[in-house]
Amino acid sequence: MSAVAPEPVAVPSAPALPLWKRWLQSREMGVLAGVVALCSLMALLSPETFLSEANLRNLSRQVALLGIFALGEAVVIISGGIDLSVGSLIALSGVLCAMGLVWWNWPLWAAIALPLGISLAIGGLHAWLIAVWNLPPFIATLGTLSMLRSLTLLLTSSLPIAVAGREAFVFLGNGQWAGVPVPVWVFLGETLLLALLLQRTALGRQIYALGGNEEATRLSGVPVRRVKGVAYSLCSLLAGLAGVLYAAYLRQGDPSHGVGYELSAIAAAVVGGCSLSGGVGSVAGTVLGATLLSVVINGINLTIKRNASLWEGFIVGLVVVGVAAFNLLRRRSS
Repeated sequence: MSAVAPEPVAVPSAPALPLWKRWLQSREMGVLAGVVALCSLMALLSPETFLSEANLRNLSRQVALLGIFALGEAVVIISGGIDLSVGSLIALSGVLCAMGLVWWNWPLWAAIALPLGISLAIGGLHAWLIAVWNLPPFIATLGTLSMLRSLTLLLTSSLPIAVAGREAFVFLGNGQWAGVPVPVWVFLGETLLLALLLQRTALGRQIYALGGNEEATRLSGVPVRRVKGVAYSLCSLLAGLAGVLYAAYLRQGDPSHGVGYELSAIAAAVVGGCSLSGGVGSVAGTVLGATLLSVVINGINLTIKRNASLWEGFIVGLVVVGVAAFNLLRRRSS
């Protein structure tokens, strides 16, 4: 007489948390709390300066300029890669735009299209080196970091190219629309589009899957090379856009500009919750990370009267390590 296997007992699943509870427990909430705390501290330490209209407008512009290329870096990090060339590409794009306007007297649209097109090509080169030739992303983009910086210096003999008499160009970096700096509008549009891409499209899901487990993603039929191509091309394109806006803001294409900006982009993404191992991160978190770093730098410049620029790297690095340690403790406790 055979024994009858008992019926499996259904275990009720835990009820799904409401949206507001999930938001409170998210990485983004911790970064938002840090932004609020820092802004409150600065408002107490330097109320007349920090809360002035001019400073808030300048701060929003700095958040936007950093956020534009930090979001591109975040997409690459989520896909499981990294791009160290964004700082050099920012300088090259600004110089190429200034060359088009000043040396060749091009119309504005052509002077902007040139660096953006070259930036896209460089992103495609990164994807080709990494996806086809299997070079580690660190090595491939470290090489282009050095090459692009040297090329930028050679093009201008290490001298900046001042842009004069091009009011439409200067407006892109210094102008306002409805009282809001133009780079902020560009940043808001980019943020919305990237959020839709990552959260509402199949390509966005493939980017997350690629960062989570590349081999499993490949075996599931996802075109890994194409997804990497999109991620790196998007990152380079946004770095090129940031370079054009920086040149418009500074009224010159400076070949020495953007040194270390790749670290700022990575820091903004990591502070915002991106994992350097890939598969984790969000647009909202990166926006908050860029905001936090910009508030820190703004606060340093307002409160430290001597050698403020020398303290920036130390204090920003301290903040990055502190936030990373805090996120690690949160993951372990949960």
